[in-house]
Amino acid sequence: MTTVSSGAAASGSGALRDTPPIDADSLLARLRGLLPSLPDSEQAVGRLVIEQPSEIARASISELARRAGTSATTVTRFCRDVGLTGYHELRLLLAVAVDRQQSAGRHVPIGAETDIAPEDNFPAITQKMAHAAQRAIQDTVDTFDLEALSAAVDALNRAHRVYLYGVGSSDVVVADLDHKLSHLGLTCLAYSDVHRAVASAAHLSAQDVVIAVSHSGRTVEVLDPVRVAKQRGATTLAITNYPRSPLAEMSDIVLASAGRESIFFRTGATVSRIAQLYVADCLFAALAQRRGDQTWEAFDRAHDAVSSRHSAGRTNNRVRGSRT
Repeated sequence: MTTVSSGAAASGSGALRDTPPIDADSLLARLRGLLPSLPDSEQAVGRLVIEQPSEIARASISELARRAGTSATTVTRFCRDVGLTGYHELRLLLAVAVDRQQSAGRHVPIGAETDIAPEDNFPAITQKMAHAAQRAIQDTVDTFDLEALSAAVDALNRAHRVYLYGVGSSDVVVADLDHKLSHLGLTCLAYSDVHRAVASAAHLSAQDVVIAVSHSGRTVEVLDPVRVAKQRGATTLAITNYPRSPLAEMSDIVLASAGRESIFFRTGATVSRIAQLYVADCLFAALAQRRGDQTWEAFDRAHDAVSSRHSAGRTNNRVRGSRT
């Protein structure tokens, strides 16, 4: 499996996952993506780190363990499970991350609350929404694995057909990708109905590529057709926020977004789409570049087809006008 946030690895079931080094810029985004896959005791540690980075950067391992209601051994295990050498590296990266954020002079400090509260006024709402969207894209940039993007571009460039699966709000991303990839001349089919999706997957082959979009990576309506596609030998590509989710585990390539779903008023439902659309745009642009002259030829054909329709419409309007 190849992932944006977990690095490149061999394709196939049970492949080992190579985790790239974590730096200060990607630390908190990486932790948010990995948090649901950790044991409950380690999740408690992770939540404190994400919510109180500046305080944890100054806390001893025993202090963090006490706050999380766990042991120092669990804290150490948490650090290693997320790809760090130990607690010392965690504190160091947190200190650097907080310092960079403060030096950048941003209005909302790192780790600050961005959920919309019932008492928030309009300025607060607009500021929080803007910050959440900006952070979603920046976090995705900070964790982007270019090897995974390259693998996705290679797969799509040689694909016979591209099937896209996504339901609910993820269907917006699927529709956007369907439009973009079709514009490049690829044969694409998009499905949001699980029965049609599963039925379509049964006709795939090793020459085809599936793109599945799910923020949680746990949506059954997306997992089912991907499972069938894998059985048929198709290359599977996931766009998800969680690189250890069931969808990521069964996919050959994973492009991980970093939009944080928030609790209050579901502001994250929009923010997570922004991060996924950013990933989709990167995939489209990279593929368009890779295809070279094929891209311009496809654009010209589409432009000529649409232009001729507009010209025909103007001619029809003039004819109708002359009869009145």
